[in-house]
Amino acid sequence: MSVILHRAPVAEIDALTLYRLLWLRVTVFVVEQEAAYPEIDGRDIEPGAELMWATEGDDVLATLRILRESGNMRIGRVATAPDARGRGIAADLMRAAVDVLDAEAPGIPILLDAQAHLAGWYGRFGFVVCGAPFEEDGIPHVPMRRTRLVTDRLVLREWSRSDADRAFLFDMYRRPEVRRYLGNGQVMTEPGEVEALLDRWTGLADGILGVRAVETADGERLGSVLLKDIPWSEGVGDGRPEDIEIGWHFHPDAWGSGYATEAAAAVLALARAHGIPRIIAVTNPANTASGAVAARIGLRPVGETSQYYDTTCVLYELAGDGSA
Repeated sequence: MSVILHRAPVAEIDALTLYRLLWLRVTVFVVEQEAAYPEIDGRDIEPGAELMWATEGDDVLATLRILRESGNMRIGRVATAPDARGRGIAADLMRAAVDVLDAEAPGIPILLDAQAHLAGWYGRFGFVVCGAPFEEDGIPHVPMRRTRLVTDRLVLREWSRSDADRAFLFDMYRRPEVRRYLGNGQVMTEPGEVEALLDRWTGLADGILGVRAVETADGERLGSVLLKDIPWSEGVGDGRPEDIEIGWHFHPDAWGSGYATEAAAAVLALARAHGIPRIIAVTNPANTASGAVAARIGLRPVGETSQYYDTTCVLYELAGDGSA
C-alpha cells in the first residue's frame, strides 16, 4: 500500500482524519514526551494555517503544521507514529512543506523551533540555528531558520556551520583583494575567525533581513549578499531608525561573471516587494567595481557621506517608490 501526502486547512479535513491527526500529536508530544501542555493551542485554525499529513490506507503515519505569520512562515508539530519511524516519511513531509512555501513566497524565512537533538535532521532541509537555545516544557530547543531565493543561475540560502561553508568563508576573507575595501581591510588569518563572523551574521537575521550565501544551481559557492541595518556614525543618528543597506562580497574566482549583480538585484526586488521604503548601498570611494554593481541594480549615486560606519563612503540609494 502506498503512502500518500495531504495538505489542507482544518476546516477542510474530515472529522475522522482530523481526530487521527490530533491523536497522533497528543500521543507523541504529550504522552510519549511526558509534557503536560495544551497541544491543541488554537493556532491550527488561524488564517492561513494548514496541516500536512501522510497516510497509508486509513492510518495517519506522520503530520506537521504550517503557519503563515507576519513576515515569515513557520513549520511545527512535526510528529511520526512510533511504528512508522525509520521510513523517511517525516522527511518526505518536510520536503513537501518547504517546496510549497518556497514556491508561494520565495525568499521569505521559514522558521521552526526544533528539539535540540533534532537540529541536525532539520539541517538536511536547509534550516540553520538562528538564536540561543531555550527550554520548552522541560525539553531543550533551538530556533531555526531557512530561506531560499532562486534566480536564473543562482541559489541564495542561509549560511550554515558546515565544514564546506566555513572553509569557503575563510578562503574568501583571507584574501587581501576581498578585504581591502571592507572595514579596516584586515584579512582573516585563522579558520576559527569564521565562527565569530557567523555569530554576527546570525544576529542580523530579522524577517527578510540577513546575510545570504550565494551559490550556483549545482552548489558552487560564490559569495554573500547582505540586506541589513547599517550603523550610523557616532553622533549622527539622533535616535532615527537605521537605514537598510544592501551589500555584496564575492570570491575573486566569481568576479566578472555578473553574479553579484544578479544576486543583489534579486534581494533588492525582494526588499521592495516587502515594503522597505529606503534601501542604500555604501562603497569605499576607490571601489569602482562595487559602485558599478550598485548602478546596475538601479541605485543612484548621491555623493560621498560620512553618516555610516564612522568613515567616508560613496552613497547609493533607492528611496520612496523605488525610482532611481
